[in-house]
Amino acid sequence: MATTSTLCPYCEKHTHTTIQWGQVYDQATSVRVASTCDNCGRILAGEAQGEAITGYGGTHATTSLGSVVEAVGRAEEISWLPLSAESPEVLDVPPAIARAAKEAYSSRSVGNQMAAVLMARTVVEATAKAKGIEGKTLAAKINGMREADLIRPDIAELAHEVRFAGNEMAHGDIDVPIDETDAEEILALMAEVLSEVFQGPARVARVKAKRQSR
Repeated sequence: MATTSTLCPYCEKHTHTTIQWGQVYDQATSVRVASTCDNCGRILAGEAQGEAITGYGGTHATTSLGSVVEAVGRAEEISWLPLSAESPEVLDVPPAIARAAKEAYSSRSVGNQMAAVLMARTVVEATAKAKGIEGKTLAAKINGMREADLIRPDIAELAHEVRFAGNEMAHGDIDVPIDETDAEEILALMAEVLSEVFQGPARVARVKAKRQSR
């Protein structure tokens, strides 16, 4: 059996999968497979395209496992279903905010860029609320964090950029699509806000406690 590697959406492990069935089709330029995760045994479906992905040079459809294995080796990167979402651990942050931030990251990882931006905006607003900052609008809450010295002026500007992007999505201004780069930039700004308000002070507290315990 041939193996491929991916992040399993079921057990959330980076693991090999074993091809159990496959088909070369579309004039031998596409291949689809059914594979089992070597870690949990669940079934994933994969599909890939490429030029001349069979070594025998044929253009007819085939389910011969040998031809399928060869096609997988020659094809471009396989797209797997179900989609597997990746998100980094968000440490030193209140649990609810950490969950929202992880959802923003996982949304971006599966191509849901608008959802990622909306969740980033939610994270910024939830951060203000967690620190007791009131205000009718997110702009007021961001300014409130700045006035309370929770964030520096440059971080306040970053937070406002997240707000601008998220407001467009929240208010239905979706004519201009958000691409992967846009979403990555917004999530990076969100991360800066979390670092300023929660993670930076937590790191300082740990270092200080360690020094004082010596």
